[in-house]
Amino acid sequence: MSGQRFTPAGESPEELDGTSTRAQFLRAAAGAGAGALLLGSLGAGPAFARRRAAESGTLNVYSWPNYFSAANLKAFKKQTGTSLNISTYEASDVLFAKLNTAAGAGFDIAVPTGGWIPEMVSKGLLQEIDHSKVSFKNIDKNLLNKVYDKGNKYSIPKDYGVAGVVYDPVAVGGTIKTWQDFFDAGAKPGVSGKVQMAASAYDVIGPGIWADGGDWNSTDPKVIKAGAARVKDIAKNVKEFSGFDSDGIVKGTIVLSYCDQALARVCILQNPKLKWVVPGPISELWVDSYVITKSAPHLDTAYQFLNFQLQPAHQIADTEFLGYPTVLPGLRSKLAKNTKQKDLIFGGKGLNVDKLTSFVLKPQTTSLYTQLLNEIKAAATG
Repeated sequence: MSGQRFTPAGESPEELDGTSTRAQFLRAAAGAGAGALLLGSLGAGPAFARRRAAESGTLNVYSWPNYFSAANLKAFKKQTGTSLNISTYEASDVLFAKLNTAAGAGFDIAVPTGGWIPEMVSKGLLQEIDHSKVSFKNIDKNLLNKVYDKGNKYSIPKDYGVAGVVYDPVAVGGTIKTWQDFFDAGAKPGVSGKVQMAASAYDVIGPGIWADGGDWNSTDPKVIKAGAARVKDIAKNVKEFSGFDSDGIVKGTIVLSYCDQALARVCILQNPKLKWVVPGPISELWVDSYVITKSAPHLDTAYQFLNFQLQPAHQIADTEFLGYPTVLPGLRSKLAKNTKQKDLIFGGKGLNVDKLTSFVLKPQTTSLYTQLLNEIKAAATG
């Protein structure tokens, strides 16, 4: 999703008995005194500490939590001797803000959602990708040359996903096919008060715009306010604005949730009575991409890591770990035959990608989205 991403805490969704949410993972890291995960931490520490890291065979990555196969990371370190310092953020706006300060100067690679790339470029935060150093043959051509980065001048796609709904059809009392169905279902007895929506303003208001077939990339305040008004009308039915309470979905304290297919897959593997849908008439296709920061201190190592990650076996490992499809051509046929809920990894059977839209950040609308989200949350608790 444009503002947040579900990430697992185990080796793969199939191996999880109780899946930790991204928020839970961050709280656990904070409790351990860590702002990063896996193999180290960069953060915003003293300048001398960052300089020492730059001199010692390291690579500094800024990413969503737990967003790489642990097996891949171990293999890269064993193969190259490079220590990976992976610091994490919980939302796209946090990534942007950090890279736009002096504290972001020590990072080599970041993993933004595509729609944020134009603004990062406009602020001079990224350097151009040297295409001669990247194995583009291992990238599906359909995921290249997107509107937010024509010619992939600044980015290399990593993986992608879609926005949809996971729900209990018994509690909802029917089938959800559209975003209007989602809003109508949320008001039903037995469903009201058990609805989960996202934390990001764009992901909360987007469905309200999509329900009318509108464009969430519009800069017209009337379009944005109309979408927000639709969501505000049902806000009192919302239990939480988080998007990551998989435990609540599995156990039934949440019976209707906006989420992406990776979270839905984890929930359905544990509770098969649940259903997943990408509602019409419009929903989101997001693509997360690797970018190289403007002043990357380990440029050669950054390209080494990118090519390692793009190798077919490593893309397959990331897909099985995350539950999101990576960008390997023909990926579906290359996954293990016993991969559970394989269709759901790719957004579900019959998904029409032509009905999906990608978010592109419009700075002139940011304050309006923030204001409207605050109003929706106030309506939810009022």
